[in-house]
Order: sequence, then C-alpha cells, then structure tokens
Amino acid sequence: MFIKRVILILFLFVFGKVFSQNEYEYRNKIYKDGIKTVLFYRMGWEFTYPVFELQSDKKLILTFDDLNEDITDYYYTIIHCTADWQASDLNPIEYISGYEEEQIDNFENSFNTLVQYTHYTLVFPNENMQPAISGNYLLLVYEDYDRNKPVLTRRFYVVDNKLKTEVKVQRSTFVTDMNTSQELVIKVTDKNGYITNPQDDFSVTVAQNNSQDIILTGLKPDFIRGDTYQFYNPRILKFLGGNEFRYFNTKSVKYVNDRIMSIHFKRPYYIFELVREEPENSLTYSWAQDINGEMLITAENVENPELEADYVYVDFSLHYNKTLPDGDIFVYGAVSDWSCNETNKMTYDYGSEDYKLRMLLKQGFYNYEYVFCNSGSSVPDLSLTEGNYYQTENNYAIFLYNRPQGGQYDELVGYKIANSLKIF
Repeated sequence: MFIKRVILILFLFVFGKVFSQNEYEYRNKIYKDGIKTVLFYRMGWEFTYPVFELQSDKKLILTFDDLNEDITDYYYTIIHCTADWQASDLNPIEYISGYEEEQIDNFENSFNTLVQYTHYTLVFPNENMQPAISGNYLLLVYEDYDRNKPVLTRRFYVVDNKLKTEVKVQRSTFVTDMNTSQELVIKVTDKNGYITNPQDDFSVTVAQNNSQDIILTGLKPDFIRGDTYQFYNPRILKFLGGNEFRYFNTKSVKYVNDRIMSIHFKRPYYIFELVREEPENSLTYSWAQDINGEMLITAENVENPELEADYVYVDFSLHYNKTLPDGDIFVYGAVSDWSCNETNKMTYDYGSEDYKLRMLLKQGFYNYEYVFCNSGSSVPDLSLTEGNYYQTENNYAIFLYNRPQGGQYDELVGYKIANSLKIF
C-alpha cells in the first residue's frame, strides 16, 4: 500500500491531474443515489461554515448516510481551488501534506431503525492528510478507489488570517430597495502591508447564509486610505433580505407537532404530512426565530441520533392558484443541499392547485423555504413565495482573497461572519 501511494504521488506530480474533471462539479453536491443527510461543519457546532485556520488544531466533521444495502469502500481527496471555484493550477503534492487520498474507515450500521443505513464519519484534517496552504478547497468522496465514480463533493476553506476585518450590515440606503434589501459595509485593515496591489491582487466574496448561489464575488475596494480598504457600494454590495425560514420537526413519530397535519405509517416508512402552506410574499414582515436554513438531526427517546434516528417521508404542499412559467418551485435550504435540483423540485397538482413534493429525510428539526428557479438557473428567487424584507435576520460570510505578484494561487487571507441583527 505504501509503495502504491508513493507511485501515485509521483505520477500526479509529473503528469498533473490524471482523472477527469467532468465527473463532478466544484460545489456541494450528491452524485450517488441513496446518499443522504450530508453534514460538514467545524467540530463543536453543527451550524458553522467548514472553515479552519492554517496549521491550527481545529477539525472539520463530515458525516453522511448510505441507504444502499451493501457496505461500500469510500475514499476521499482534496482539490485546491481558485477564489471563483475552479481547479487551481497546482499539483496535489504542492497543497497536500501527507497522503494524496485516503479511505473513510469510520462507519457504523444503524440500529433500532425501520430503514437500515450505514453512517460514515470523517474527521479532517488528520494525521494522514492536511492542507499545506490556504485557500478554497473541494473535498471529493468517491467509491472503489475510482475518482470517476464520485459520491459527494463539499467545499471548505483554509484561512491564513493576515488582515483585520470589520463588517456592518444595514438597511439599504436606496429608496427603491429600503423595504426589501440589506447592504454591507466592509472595512479591511492591513497593518503589516501584506497587500501590495489591492486593485489587481485583492478581492472579497460575500455569501448569504450557507447558500452557494446567493453570493457576490470578485469585489474590489471602493476606497483606499493608507492601510485601510473599504468596500461600500450600495448598488453592488447588497442582498435581498428574504424572509425568516419555515420549519418542521419530525423527532417524534407518535405526536403531531406544530406545522404537521398528520402522521401515517406505511411499512417501513412513517409519512409526515405538513400543513398546506401559502406564499408569504404579500404579508408584512413577522419575526420568527430560525436556524437560517440549517437542519439538526434528533429523535425522541434515543441516545445516539446519528445511528438511531429513522428515515421518514415528509410531504410538502404549497398552494398556488396557477403554474409558474419558465421555471419551477423548489424546497430550499440545507434540506436540499442549498441547490435547486430534481430531488427537491415540486410538481403541480391541478386538482388541488398545490405544488407538492415528497422527500425522504432523517428525523430532526429542519428549516426550509420555497423558492422559484428559472429554467437553467441555480439562483433562487424568493419574491414570489416568501417575499423580501430588510428586517430579516441573515448571516453573511466574508472571504478575503489575495494573489500576490508572481503567486500561483489565491490565498485566503481573511474570514469573517456578520449577522444582520447581531455583532460577532
């Protein structure tokens, strides 16, 4: 095994990336049927971005369930990416310390569940593989030692903090956007003069909540004063506020909780029928505490929800008196990998005038929203289904990138989380 790994590393160094890059995308995505409940976060708190500092002792946790009957050998590697999520021009030996690929050997079978599954866990970085430089990374999980058989991909970030970042989220200052949008003011201080050419080498990316598609990239400083760079362009650095997320709770199969109309059993599945819902775009803003689109796996009267929580069907129903042309309505959030795809696309029932969807989900507490996506677009639109309000509580992740003159890759030199209502 050791000789095989050495030969593989040397081969990749000489010939570059020998595997096809067309088999997977550089975003969070599931490729294999039966893979469910993928969670990727910093150890200690399930709702964090998968970010850690270079050469720190922080760890990321990846977990997922395989509902297929056979236990499969899964392997993983990491791929260094540019600031705009393309593969960088580096060879693995230049950004990986340790082995270039490893097997996920921590897995357990579920028990006391009607639906059987295998639960996989990966703690990363580990003694066998660590990122050697800062930047954007893609974690690729594949099966049978074959990278042309991807199982899932997940983005993560390795930051080498060199800059001080301050962020303010406020109501849009443009009259036309004041009731619907939030704008950001970002101030970056470079005390050590690390940034030498800010207009060419330096850029900022801002993402709302954990969405991969509600994002602004390649932002340049609007004002430069000595060692301070300020990003403040109300026409560009703004986001529609959206609305507070809807929610449901399936931790108990015995009791009907809030927003659940009924629970049925059809072996081997419990079926949770949610209340028939209405668009909220015409309502005035109403505050409700949420977890910003995330999900928390939990089940009643179990010691270990990771292995004892069951899989249940959840039926969504959104009343709409007509079909929407040129696109579809999707159930959106962590429940759908923050994407608009076939697994979370709703179909229209002309008899009831409802958009409907059934999803197989692990027991837990879920946030979600209904979004419209134009055909061929991955960017969600909430204006028809949820509405946009400047008061909405949102998280914003700010990433600072720098590629020095002569540099070969985009360094991640700063990271900050900001909230529209709180100060971190």
